[in-house]
Amino acid sequence: MANTELVIERYELKYRLPPALAGDVRKAILPYCRPDSASARGPYMISSLYLDTPRQDFYWQTRNEVARRFKLRIRRYNTGPYFVECKRRMKDVISKIRVAVPAESFPAVILAPNGVRDARTDRDRKNLEEFIRRMRTWGAEPACVVRYAREAFVSEVDDYGRVTFDWELCGRQANGWHVPMHEPGWIPVDSGLRFGMPFSGVVLELKCTTAVPLWMSDIVRRFGLIRTGFSKFCTTMESTVPGVKDPGGMRVPAPWLLRRPA
Repeated sequence: MANTELVIERYELKYRLPPALAGDVRKAILPYCRPDSASARGPYMISSLYLDTPRQDFYWQTRNEVARRFKLRIRRYNTGPYFVECKRRMKDVISKIRVAVPAESFPAVILAPNGVRDARTDRDRKNLEEFIRRMRTWGAEPACVVRYAREAFVSEVDDYGRVTFDWELCGRQANGWHVPMHEPGWIPVDSGLRFGMPFSGVVLELKCTTAVPLWMSDIVRRFGLIRTGFSKFCTTMESTVPGVKDPGGMRVPAPWLLRRPA
């Protein structure tokens, strides 16, 4: 089992962009950022299996913006291991723990009685056991799968700073513990109505420590970005899982006010 545990405490600021504006923002961050290792050869695909309870507790906590909440998911990329993740939120602060497991060890690593015994480090084992504890305590099980294209950049002028552009969001109801990637059967979940625009857009995320870099603040100011958020998990649950529907309908932001670059 790879020792690739990740622990981050950060802010995540989300914005919804028209595709044309996303190109301008990408150009504007280049003086401060470089593509991350996964984006060195261009955009890449992410597929994430989200867990939820039979009552959709995690969905409703996210939809109702409960101050203290968490998500359980398994993430994979085109190649390589699967990542077992617990993403926790306390108001605006995000902390995420993930442990990489070989594809051939999933899902046994979290379902078998002794699945975590092959963890390489005590910390990996502890984090896997914490994931399993939360899963069992809540009775969480596979609920939906989210897939999208991503282009990611990392700051070259800060200790930690990350910018991601996500688009082509699609989803499907979970089929057991399978985490599909290129199989057919995906449903687009990024309609213009959900973005509050006449067309599908791009989800921009600015990720930083509790000290927001000045250049990120400048990007928001220059482009007149309005923080609106966009839950890929909730959107996919509403689009693919029978009986799950936001009581307010497809929530969209107030009419946009977007300025061109100064």
